Amino acid sequence: MYRTAIIACGNIARVHARAWQDVPGRPVEIGAIADTHPDARREFGDFFGVPEEKRYANYREMLDTEHPDFVDVCSWHGHHAEMVIAAAARRPRVIICQKPMALSLGDAQRMMIACSRNGVKLVIAYQRPHHATWLKARDLIREGAIGKIVQISISDGTLLNTNSHNIQLALYLTGNPRVEWVMGAVERTTEAMERGFPTEDRSLALIGLEGGAQILLQGGFRFPYRTGQGARVVGTEGIMELGTTRPPNEELRSDGAMWQPEGSSAKYNDEVGLVRYLNGSTGGWKDVEAPWHDAWVHQAQETIAWAEGKIDDPLSSAAKAYATQEVMMALYESARKRQRIDLPLKTRVNPLQLMVDNGDLPVEWPGAYEQRAGIVRGEGMSWEEASTTNG
Repeated sequence: MYRTAIIACGNIARVHARAWQDVPGRPVEIGAIADTHPDARREFGDFFGVPEEKRYANYREMLDTEHPDFVDVCSWHGHHAEMVIAAAARRPRVIICQKPMALSLGDAQRMMIACSRNGVKLVIAYQRPHHATWLKARDLIREGAIGKIVQISISDGTLLNTNSHNIQLALYLTGNPRVEWVMGAVERTTEAMERGFPTEDRSLALIGLEGGAQILLQGGFRFPYRTGQGARVVGTEGIMELGTTRPPNEELRSDGAMWQPEGSSAKYNDEVGLVRYLNGSTGGWKDVEAPWHDAWVHQAQETIAWAEGKIDDPLSSAAKAYATQEVMMALYESARKRQRIDLPLKTRVNPLQLMVDNGDLPVEWPGAYEQRAGIVRGEGMSWEEASTTNG
């Protein structure tokens, strides 16, 4: 039996906890939790059966006291690097951290260094490649179902949030090739903040991969063909489309008495991957079918297998997430320098933040606002304010 310690007890922590508890045989128990907000600790602890003496206000105190096998970092983006580095210093077997990996390439590098020097494996929770149908889609592409990939089109919201999933997906489907260059642009007409950090309103990029395939990225534009997370893959012999869907709200598993302005957190656990493809022999669109499983559970199983040395190259390794991080930062850097950026990227800071600080992206409608304010507890309008208010 392994023990995991969860840092930050918000909506996504429930998804992680449910995944651990649904692994067959339940080899991992939720050994301890940490959150600055007492209500979050109480609600989460009561729902998932964490004893009161295992609920901490200070995550470092929890790590020093509990010595867990695994650590789940479920905080907002800006705290990932600090918390992963701190957890790595305590040497658990594995750290699993929410996406995106960090806010800058420099932070992502520091996370990798901290884990490497302490012999800790690091997983970044890009769970969607673990969908059963998406796993099968990758196999079909490898088998040549649509020929050689020419272009992958991805389109969703902000870069560090939903489009980071799509970049990860595009690299996954192409076999994680080396990214050679990125050319991109961003628009920021308001002072929008995403989890406490400046974000763009729209983005556009072309990403060149070793071997010749390209990724076309659109952020903040309407997805032109299928709803939800996903991609359109154009090959020399056909086309494949990937998407997601969820059961109706009334069919989702309940969060019980836990505070839930976003609705049930199980919408992530219960998500379904969709795939269809078209080639010269299918006679039209052909749906890809596979027995459903919770992608988060599959990711948890892979994490356990990696910890036990049964696999060497997990889908959710930090190395793969680092490649996604580098693409996102290169897009921002291309916008800042107004030129194509060849990788590896040398800029360590977040170029979007640098442009904002330097006044290179003057807004039309001033007034900072947090896009995630609706899910913050207490009086604060951001997670950082709420944390300060509640000690």
